[in-house]
Amino acid sequence: MASKKDEDWLGVLLGAILGGLFVATAWVLRRFWVTLGWIALFGMALARDVETVRSWPLYMLSVAVLLVLLLILSRRFRWLRKGLPVLAEVERARGQKRQRIGNRLLRDFGFIASSDPTSYRTWFSRGVWMIDAPLATLTDPVWVENVVRDRLAVIDGAQDVLVEQTNVGGHYRITFLSDARMDPRSEMAPLDRPLSWDGNWDAVPYGLRADGSLATHRVRECSGTVVGGLPGGGKTGGLTALLSVLVPCPAVQFLIWDGKGGHDWGWLAARASLFNRDDEDREQIALQLEAVVGVMRERLDRMVDLRGGPSIWDTGGPSEDLPLLVLVIDECQAILDKELIPRDDKDALRYRQRAEAAISVLVRKGRSVGVWVIPTTQKPTSDSLPTTIGSNAASAIAFRVKTHEAERAIMGTAPGANDPTATALPAVPGFAVVSSETGDREVVRFGYLPVDAAARAAHESSSLRRSVIGPIIRPTEPTEGPTAGSEPMGDAQGEQAPRPRRKRASRKPQAEPA
Repeated sequence: MASKKDEDWLGVLLGAILGGLFVATAWVLRRFWVTLGWIALFGMALARDVETVRSWPLYMLSVAVLLVLLLILSRRFRWLRKGLPVLAEVERARGQKRQRIGNRLLRDFGFIASSDPTSYRTWFSRGVWMIDAPLATLTDPVWVENVVRDRLAVIDGAQDVLVEQTNVGGHYRITFLSDARMDPRSEMAPLDRPLSWDGNWDAVPYGLRADGSLATHRVRECSGTVVGGLPGGGKTGGLTALLSVLVPCPAVQFLIWDGKGGHDWGWLAARASLFNRDDEDREQIALQLEAVVGVMRERLDRMVDLRGGPSIWDTGGPSEDLPLLVLVIDECQAILDKELIPRDDKDALRYRQRAEAAISVLVRKGRSVGVWVIPTTQKPTSDSLPTTIGSNAASAIAFRVKTHEAERAIMGTAPGANDPTATALPAVPGFAVVSSETGDREVVRFGYLPVDAAARAAHESSSLRRSVIGPIIRPTEPTEGPTAGSEPMGDAQGEQAPRPRRKRASRKPQAEPA
C-alpha cells in the first residue's frame, strides 16, 4: 500500500503531465482559435437543450445556413473571413506566406541586407507586390523602378513591370506582367483638333506620360521655358500641340519671332499679336523685344493699382484686359549667337546684345506680370542659349540630342544618376525630357497636331488678337544705346539706360620723317 508521500508525488507528476498536454494542445490549436470558438459556441447551444435530441439537426442546419451566408458575404467583404471557421485560419496562413515572400523579395532585389531578420510589412500574391515599409532605399521611385527592371529575372515569367508609388516613402504597388507592355506614347495618333483645356494654368495639356496619363505644363508663374533638340526631333510640332491649346483663350496674346525665316509658325499668324519672320533685320527684332520690356515694366509699376496685388497669378490670373504674353523665339541662335555675325559688323553685334539683354530681363522679371518666354534652338550651346537666359528659365524641354553637353545647355544641369537623358531618347519625333522648377525629369511625348488643323483653330480665334506693343518707330539716327522712346534695359527699380558714347574727333596723322 502506497504511503501518503508517494501519493502526493504521483499527484504532482500527473498534474505536470496533464498541464504539459494542455499547453502543448493550446500551442497546436493556437492558430485555430476562430474554429474552436465556433465549436464551443455550437456546443453551448446544444448543451442547453441536450435532453431534446430531435432539436440537434435544427441547430446544425441553422449554423450551416449562417456559415454559408457569411461565406457568400465574405466574397464582397473580405474582413468577414477573419471570423469564419477554418477560412480564418486559411487566410491567416496565406497572409503569413505572402508576407514571407514579400520580405524575401526585399532581400532578392537588394532593398534590405540579406542578413536582415526583420519582418517588414510587404506582401506578394499573384504577380502583385505590395510594399509598406519606410526604408531609406525606397524613397526614390525612379531608382526603385530601375532596380526592379534590372533584376526582373527574380520573378519567374515576368516580362515587364509596372511600378506605382501609392504614398510618399516606401509605399509601392509593383505589378509584374507576363507580357511586355506597349508604351502608350508609342501608339499616339495624330490629333485632329487641339487638346481640351479646363482653364487651369497649372496644367495645360500637350501629350502623354509613360503610364498613359495626360502630360501637362505648368504655365502659372513660368517666365521662361528653354526648348532644344536636333532637327526633326519635334520641337515645332510639340510646341504647336502645347500652344494650340491656348489659342481659343482671350486671356492670351502671342508674339512670334521665327529665326528660320520660314513658315513653320505661319499657322499662328492670324492669331498672333506680333509675327516676325524676318531673321535678318536685327534692329527691328531688338526694338520689338525692348518694346515688350516696356510693357512688362509698365505692368510691374501698375500691377498693384490694376489688380490690388503685386502678382497677376495671385489676383485672378491673366484676363482679356491683362493677358498672358507668350513670346516664342524660334531658332534663337539666329538672333543670339554672336558667332554667326561678322566681327566687323558692329551694328549687328550691338543689336544682338540688346536682344539678349531684353530676353534676359523678360525671363528674369516677367513671372509675376504674365510674361512667358519660349526660346527654341537646334544648336544648344552657351552661345545660342546664354546663361543669362537659361539659368532663369523655370522649365526646360530637351528633345533628342547627340551629346551630354547639348543636353546640359538646354536643361541647365547634367542629369542625375537615375534621371532620363535626352541622348537616349528614341529617334521618334515628339519624345522629350521635360524638367520643372523642382528639377524633376521625365520622358514624355508631345502630341502632333497637323498644321492645317492648328491654322484652322487660329483663324477661328483670330478676332481675339490684340495689339500689345503698338507700332515700332525706328530711330532716325543709329545710336549705341537704346533708342529714344524705347524702354531702358536696366532693372525695374529706377535703373537708367547706358548713355551713348560720344564720338571722338579723329586725330590728324603726323608727317613721317624724311
